[in-house]
Amino acid sequence: MRSRLSTIARALLPGVASAIAFAACSSSSPAVVSAQKKFQGLLGQPNVTAFLDVRFGDSLYRVQNRFPNGSLETAPYGADTYRINNIEVDGIRYSQVKYEFTTYSGMQLVMAWFTPDSSDKVLAKLVAAVGPPNEQKSAKSSSPSDTQAFWQLPHGERVVYDGPKRFVAVLGPGGGPLKKDALENETLDSP
Repeated sequence: MRSRLSTIARALLPGVASAIAFAACSSSSPAVVSAQKKFQGLLGQPNVTAFLDVRFGDSLYRVQNRFPNGSLETAPYGADTYRINNIEVDGIRYSQVKYEFTTYSGMQLVMAWFTPDSSDKVLAKLVAAVGPPNEQKSAKSSSPSDTQAFWQLPHGERVVYDGPKRFVAVLGPGGGPLKKDALENETLDSP
């Protein structure tokens, strides 16, 4: 039975790889776009894998190499934290970004405080990356700076956007030990 399953898997693998390669090469074709949407529907909602080129699971050492001007801190609940001040990426200005690390799973929490003029860009990037929020609080004609939004993604990620506090946080799939830090930081005012 086991050899039959591995034979079937080996037979399917080239076909799946070819389909992915074909989709990557001609992604503008309407038929391919339709197939990609169906394939995405089978996999579920997209997940968040990185923030500012730091992937969930990355080591503190990698983040220090990526952003050498940051500073090492300890979070209130004891987690290693790496803080970066005043950074701009893709036209979004962050006054502060903090990455928190678990002992065994690497970076699993990112919290960022953005400038008021970046609110619309931050919310637009989140919606483009993971779709519409699970919950949203805002008046009908309110701006992103007045909006609060929350996403719970299928791989365990938790995303929070708070326009009034100019705050965004992403708790990674292995971030359970950092949940208290995340909740506490959500209640703080912008630095």
